Amino acid sequence: MKLMDRYMLREMIVPFLIGQCAIICILVGTMLYNNANILIQNQVPVVLVVRIVIFFLPFLVHMTMPVAIAVGTALAVSRLVRDSEITVLRSAGVGMGRIFLPYFVLGLLLSVGDFYFGEYVVPPSIQKLNEVFAEIPMHLKRLIPQAGQLVTSGDQSYAIIVREMIPQKGYIQLKDVQLIATVNAVATKTSAPFIVYAANGKYINGDWELDKPHMVMWKESNLTESRPQSTTRFKLHTVVDPQSFQTGLVLQFPMWQFGQNSAIRTFKELGETIERDRKDNITNYLTLMDYHFKLSVPFSCLVMAICCPPMAHRFGRAGGFMGVLLSIFLVFFYWNTMLLMRILGSPGMEGRPPYIPPYVAAWLQNVLFVLAGIFMLKRSE
Repeated sequence: MKLMDRYMLREMIVPFLIGQCAIICILVGTMLYNNANILIQNQVPVVLVVRIVIFFLPFLVHMTMPVAIAVGTALAVSRLVRDSEITVLRSAGVGMGRIFLPYFVLGLLLSVGDFYFGEYVVPPSIQKLNEVFAEIPMHLKRLIPQAGQLVTSGDQSYAIIVREMIPQKGYIQLKDVQLIATVNAVATKTSAPFIVYAANGKYINGDWELDKPHMVMWKESNLTESRPQSTTRFKLHTVVDPQSFQTGLVLQFPMWQFGQNSAIRTFKELGETIERDRKDNITNYLTLMDYHFKLSVPFSCLVMAICCPPMAHRFGRAGGFMGVLLSIFLVFFYWNTMLLMRILGSPGMEGRPPYIPPYVAAWLQNVLFVLAGIFMLKRSE
């Protein structure tokens, strides 16, 4: 690596780390502020709040990596422009593309790293987060169970109906419980089809324990109904949203609605689901969109690395604040464009096809911003 490349990278490392930490702190503060009243009113223990923040951090890091590289490159290039260091390099015959090459390479490496981070770190952390959600009802002082209605698990694999819930110390007493394995559990081979009923049971931190259950199962080979059998105890671990147990306990998480479906499933799992749907002649546009966004979102790091430096070079002489303002503007415009593409790529009412194909919706904003960056780079030359 040449001296110039090392120098360019050193200039952006500190702004990159500061930008990453700053945006994480802002989003965590926003999450705590938006949920403060709900957490305080329901007297949720502080230790659970801390665990929620810890297990939600990997998701925030994964989603905000493009913001960090936008801030880092914009601030670094703005500083180099103000001190005329890029002018010196240009006078030595170095092209703009060669000057910004370290940022392009770093953007590619961060994109690959962010993809694998989202594959191997984010899903386990989201699973831990769901376990904290399952534990919350055990610690609430004012539990108001919403009995008599259908409750679905966090992964939508099981449906649960409970006639009555009685809060006890350390667990919730259940009366007249019915558990059903949904088609999602059968399709993903999480469970065979079954329906189980019990007059009494307990819910403890995501564990559903039923006493003397009455179960009906179907054989996978020919889907014939087996005889009901009574056993001493049935146990199933599946997490449900705490708002199923507590009226008004609806927590708000920044960027969660945008990435929650793809965050809990890996790229490989989404691909396997699409392949199963294709064999059954089913087109699930939401799964297709999550599949392509799972890849396009990490590679927005490369997009920001291509787009930000030429624009920062164009406006860098206006001061260091201009670099921050430029990166904020680019990220704001990029994420809103991505949100628009996600809306246009979602299926319409009554299962109508989306306005644009999911793969176009996932990659169009990346293509547009890369073209804009190349155009500005050519203008700088």
